Amino acid sequence: MKTGAWQLGAHTEKEMKMRAIVYTIAAVMVAAVALQQAAKSSNDGTGAGLRSELPLEVAARTVLNTTPRHREWVNVPAGSAGVLTFIVYPERSDKAPVVIITSERQGASDWIRAVGDQLAAEGFIAAVPDVKGGEIANGMDAVRQYALALPAANGKTVSLDLSRGLSQTAWPQLVSSLNKQTGNHPIPGANPNVPEDHSAHIAMAMAQARAAVQTQAAAPAGYPRGKLADLPAGVFTAKSTLAYTKLQKEFADIPVGNAKLHTWVEYPDGEGKAPIVIVMQHGPGLDDWQRALADQLALQGFIAIAPDLHSGFGPNGGNYDSFVGTDEVMRAGARITPEEGIRRYKAAYEWGIKLPRANGKSATIGFCAGGGYSFRFAGEVPEVNAAVVFYGASPNSETMGRIKAPVLAFYGEDDARVTAAAEPTAAAMKMIGKSFEFHIYPHATHGFLEFQDLAGNPAATADSWAKTIAFLKQHTK
Repeated sequence: MKTGAWQLGAHTEKEMKMRAIVYTIAAVMVAAVALQQAAKSSNDGTGAGLRSELPLEVAARTVLNTTPRHREWVNVPAGSAGVLTFIVYPERSDKAPVVIITSERQGASDWIRAVGDQLAAEGFIAAVPDVKGGEIANGMDAVRQYALALPAANGKTVSLDLSRGLSQTAWPQLVSSLNKQTGNHPIPGANPNVPEDHSAHIAMAMAQARAAVQTQAAAPAGYPRGKLADLPAGVFTAKSTLAYTKLQKEFADIPVGNAKLHTWVEYPDGEGKAPIVIVMQHGPGLDDWQRALADQLALQGFIAIAPDLHSGFGPNGGNYDSFVGTDEVMRAGARITPEEGIRRYKAAYEWGIKLPRANGKSATIGFCAGGGYSFRFAGEVPEVNAAVVFYGASPNSETMGRIKAPVLAFYGEDDARVTAAAEPTAAAMKMIGKSFEFHIYPHATHGFLEFQDLAGNPAATADSWAKTIAFLKQHTK
């Protein structure tokens, strides 16, 4: 490790048991499908890896809603307008070449973007501009320049035109050609002819399915199967965690301008006062995992306040729960400017600090996009007592200069998109006399606190969460 210094309604016991059974079946089905896919795509028996395959169009939406890889929508500046572009990153520790994918007929369709996700699995940064026909030429140069300037890009780029489609049989040859053109090696230090095979993701599904079918005695009293008392829920234990928890919780609608910020609030046990922690959401929004994370904070003594940043941005002006799938949520997120995000989080902070049970101390914690917000918020609201950043971007130097609170940050080694900035950020913060401690975990991926059984993520989860709770308690007592 590299270091720098859920009440929504009552549920009967029978209902709880049924929820657990449904959860177990779902987890086992996920693992079974994963194994089936692995068997279908196994290699020649050498054990070197599984063949990568071109995503089917009928499966594109599923791919986009379930991929663990970091993806985002960016409005790339281009003249007086911009080019909305979908970008997906590989899970690797070194810098990667960029593939810009276009299609005259489809633009950034689900399938084209699913192809981009697969290319990220092969080790590339994939950029998909949402342009068609004659618009392509006008936006390509801007997208190329933007992509090449990404911290995780290695300076090499290639364009891929899918206007004429692509066959399954041609996929291996295409990947091989892209590798040769860019010098790409999908797994650093491994055989360059072996693509990233998703075996780690299959292992993750299997590990969490096993946890789900363990006996109840294997989990602490009052917790769902597979959930540990001193760690937040993972992606497969989040929903059951919310069903089991006995803590006081509610949704509150906080005024912010002419809108209402739908916010999940959870309180620690008892009636005493406690610090507030603003939970800043990851790209997929205020999902079960994010609320289960708030539950863990409340369990460990904090008033957790988790705003739905997508409030009012959903279909027909709805909130997070009005979207169908993660991919819709993330696309809508592109309409929320950083300034609007900060405005909403400030409203949540000002509301929360006045709660009858609030003790006047406060902190922020954020993940992915929320990690960047958490870091920036410390400069926008200097009264905050501590900020925790999980794999989030750093603010500009001007914002850094206004920070008074200590900042604690965590990164995965196989997440070059943000990890590359850790050491420069530490140097910049030190130069201006600010407190910044960071940790980089070997073989850990982006989103390691959610996808806890993948690669080096178990160790990263255990260590980072223990440090987080200790840090928050130290600075909010």
